Amino acid sequence: MQRASGSIREKNKQALIPLVMTQSVSYLKEHGLRTEGLFRRSVRVQIIKDVQKLYNLGKPVSFQQHGDVHVPAVILKTFLRELPEPLLTFAPYQQVLDITGVESSLRISRCKQIVESLPEHNREVLRYLVTFLHLVSAESIVNKMSPSNLACVWGVNLLWPPKGSVSLSALAPINVFTEILIEHCDAVFREPVVGTATA
Repeated sequence: MQRASGSIREKNKQALIPLVMTQSVSYLKEHGLRTEGLFRRSVRVQIIKDVQKLYNLGKPVSFQQHGDVHVPAVILKTFLRELPEPLLTFAPYQQVLDITGVESSLRISRCKQIVESLPEHNREVLRYLVTFLHLVSAESIVNKMSPSNLACVWGVNLLWPPKGSVSLSALAPINVFTEILIEHCDAVFREPVVGTATA
């Protein structure tokens, strides 16, 4: 999980979805969907470093032994935050910032356009993550993590500028964009219909 140059696929042995993501998401689906404040809690830094070291060495990781759903939750966020280029890449940064200037009724289609402009692999990893976050939000009555709350946590882990960190003024549009991805993931990631059906 160390920083490295190249795409997300290059640093993950050509796997479509990085192992650290599939393992953490799988564990959280089974044990964490109804955990209040999921993704908002912290974990001891040393635990995260130990788990990261295992992944970097290609050794097996068992979240079961920690008995704490917040460990895989933090690992998932940390993995994406430490990519050399954000999952959404640097290219659409300004387009995302402009989302708040788009008429509300057109925002979903605008988000879909931005997502479709991503490299295919980034798009598939994003689809995997956002589909999972949508599942988390479906349990928001219990876990208190609505699409809006999840967006506040996840936005800055999915997109940041090429230089420096996300400015305060950029937080709102990034969060709006992320909330739309989570709440309307089916519409955003739906493949365009090719041709028309015939009777």
